[in-house]
Amino acid sequence: MLQSIDAAEQAKQLLDEGNALLLSNQPADALASYDQALRIRPGSAAVLTNRSNALRALRRLDEALRDLDAALAVRPAFPEALNNRGNVLRDLRRPREALASFDAALALRPEFILARCNRGSTLLDLGRHQEALECFETALAQAPEDAEALFGRAVALLNLRLRLEEAVQCFDRAAAFGLDRVECLVGRSAALNQLKRHGEAAQSLREVVALAPDRPHVLGSLLHSRLQGADWSDHAALVDAVVTRLNAGHAVAYPLSLLPVVDSPELSLMSARIHSGEQVLSDELQRPVAGARRGRVRIAYISGDFRDHPVAHLLVGVLEQHDRQKFEVLGVSLGGERTTDEIGPRINAAFDEIIDATSLSDPETARLLRERQVDIAIDLMGFTDGCRPGIFANRAAPVQVNYLGYPGTVGAPHMDYLLADEVVIPREAECWYTEKVIRLPNCILPNDDRRPVGPAPSRAQAGLPPQGVVFCAFTSAHKINPPVFDVWMRLLREVPGSVLWLRELGSEAQGNLLREAAARGVEAQRLVFAPRVAGMAEHLGRHQLADLYLDTSPYNAHSTACDALWAGVPVLTRTGRTFAARVAASLLTAAGLPELITKDLQEYENTALQLARAPQRLQELRDRLAREGKRSALFDTRAYCRDLEQAYLGMMHDSRP
Repeated sequence: MLQSIDAAEQAKQLLDEGNALLLSNQPADALASYDQALRIRPGSAAVLTNRSNALRALRRLDEALRDLDAALAVRPAFPEALNNRGNVLRDLRRPREALASFDAALALRPEFILARCNRGSTLLDLGRHQEALECFETALAQAPEDAEALFGRAVALLNLRLRLEEAVQCFDRAAAFGLDRVECLVGRSAALNQLKRHGEAAQSLREVVALAPDRPHVLGSLLHSRLQGADWSDHAALVDAVVTRLNAGHAVAYPLSLLPVVDSPELSLMSARIHSGEQVLSDELQRPVAGARRGRVRIAYISGDFRDHPVAHLLVGVLEQHDRQKFEVLGVSLGGERTTDEIGPRINAAFDEIIDATSLSDPETARLLRERQVDIAIDLMGFTDGCRPGIFANRAAPVQVNYLGYPGTVGAPHMDYLLADEVVIPREAECWYTEKVIRLPNCILPNDDRRPVGPAPSRAQAGLPPQGVVFCAFTSAHKINPPVFDVWMRLLREVPGSVLWLRELGSEAQGNLLREAAARGVEAQRLVFAPRVAGMAEHLGRHQLADLYLDTSPYNAHSTACDALWAGVPVLTRTGRTFAARVAASLLTAAGLPELITKDLQEYENTALQLARAPQRLQELRDRLAREGKRSALFDTRAYCRDLEQAYLGMMHDSRP
């Protein structure tokens, strides 16, 4: 009996020693202690459960799961083991099984705050943000100062785009109660950006740079926040720092944040490859093999933007035109805000079926599409907000296509094709794209030839002066950079009575632009900000008051340039080297207006000035657009759809063994 007590005490000492080593971040040494304890007490549920933590820290996840299953076989009603099992299953990207483990732990111990927070985090993984919010709020009702619960609640609010002020406060409280300050600052900055408090967001990111200078993507996020708020106080230095670190191979910026400041397909490819390399491929799925298929080709468009969003407005007409004798057209919705205008019902009706993948994990979504025998999976998001590249990393279909949402390569081996045209990707530039480039015969961007254009308001109703040239740029703030703005301000100074008509950008960005204008000798009244209007038809209608749309560079206007041309407004662009810098040139080529494509900012400025001083020439361009524009290749939705379908059929043919 005495020997048994000594053995039990020795095993406990080894267990305690392992726990202490694990707390001091020595998982390998901790594992050795747990192994010694198990030799003394084979099958101990407590030792097996703690041993799983060491294995998890060492990323030996399958072994950790086996330990936990063994512990639960000995002691089924063991909340700690069930909680640990849920954590391991989360790491293995099996969130539904993880959720079941957390639920089982909470059934045994409802007050188990850690398990409840882990349950909430798993619900976030699944995209079930409202349920996650409720879970974290239940935890906070029990423990108002729990840092994990505060952080989770903030993330849920952020994902739901609800009560963002509260999200900021929760991130601050979570940091105050001991959660990692860097994580809280990153979340805080995201909430502040959604609130259009870009200066505060940038300040939070500045603090992250000071605390964790090597943290991935933070420097690029800082640059993007600055651009969103039109704060260019250290623009050149920040761009140089991002480019320097990217050239050194660091994950310094998300690919999308580079497009407004770097006209380099080389750097775009480098950033895309780094970012795509962060995606985790599930071991459960192997690449499906395309074979001969009878009946219709099944294509799936995958996006979180089937709502009041440029992608939906551009694509809806093409979806409606698909030949249902040859194609079955699925929509896979990844969520996104509900739309209140006419585009929502119309795009829903354009699909044969819509699959809601909001609450499915990436491997689950890929598996579902494989089970549905989807032939071609089309990513409409790329690296844009809310993207789910893991779906494609887990091989949803034999043929996977990068199209429309992101203007560039995703730099990943799992993406087979990139749709383009002769202008956006010249033949000699294909080396900067990892996908096989398939070119449509005209413009890469689709257009909807059913979009109504509302009546033009009066200049007074639109807030414009009664006379003078109206330069227009209904673009996002992050696409406006100092070199382009310099040109715009010189044009205003050279063309008396002219104004620059911009979209409403938020008080912070507008205030900064007005200060930048004043610094360049331009009065505040020369910049006019157009407020949001109720619908697309009204927005298109007011375009008719503009004389010339001034494009941004190197990140061109894409859907907004389509809007202007459809409404009859000439667009002047400066073409560059990246896909994003050549889209407007593609639009103008397809619309029959190649003379509005310039090769550099000097030619861009000279052409704009010449047109502004020659109203008759501007009117000729407008008349040409009115006469021929809507009949041009750019706006022939049916022909575009047929060309797109031929591209899909060619991909199917090429992919068969």
